[in-house]
Amino acid sequence: MKLRIALEFLHRDNEFLIAAELGDDILLDKYIKQGENIQQMDHLGRNALHLAVCSDNEHAITLLLDAGVNPNHKDNVGMTPLSLSLMKSPSLKIAMLLFDHGAKILPRVEPTDTGLFLQFLMMCEPSEEDEKIIRLMIEKGALVNDPEAPGRRQALHFAAMSNNCKLIKLLLNLGADLSLTNHRDETPKEVANTFGCKEALQCLKELDCDFVRECLDTLNEIDEIS
Repeated sequence: MKLRIALEFLHRDNEFLIAAELGDDILLDKYIKQGENIQQMDHLGRNALHLAVCSDNEHAITLLLDAGVNPNHKDNVGMTPLSLSLMKSPSLKIAMLLFDHGAKILPRVEPTDTGLFLQFLMMCEPSEEDEKIIRLMIEKGALVNDPEAPGRRQALHFAAMSNNCKLIKLLLNLGADLSLTNHRDETPKEVANTFGCKEALQCLKELDCDFVRECLDTLNEIDEIS
């Protein structure tokens, strides 16, 4: 009851937006069939999809997407339904649903904008679900090695800085480049050293040695074939 009262205040008694935030698919279906303006927004510039993704009601989200609610609309702080979903309650199912209905990883608009992929990486462990979402985002166009990243800081730099060995290993499996440098000409290994991230530093050293060893083995195989 208290939640309902709070939502009525926030959405100025707009029943369509209240139903979206509650994930009430029965009411949403009713309002859509009645010809409700499905693109309306709240005081923060969020549309019904922004609100519904936080409810985790897949049916409610599907109703809105099928009705044509814009999955790429940005609210007043630049968040799309996809980015809001991934920041608040990451779900592979919801991410796939949004992508299947036209959601995109939108390009940066400001030089300091880290972009959705890096934002998600900075907040994930990664869990098994996170890993699947990361792979999906790459499939949909996110770059593991991004020359246009702010300050040239790559995903691997952030993983090193957060002392996240699990994320480091995942990124390397996905093709992250150990040699790329940031605006201070630091590799991920040097960043780990600068921030005193001992586990990440050791992990990167070992993986760097493995990479060099694999390259040498490949060169030897090529020489033998020649």
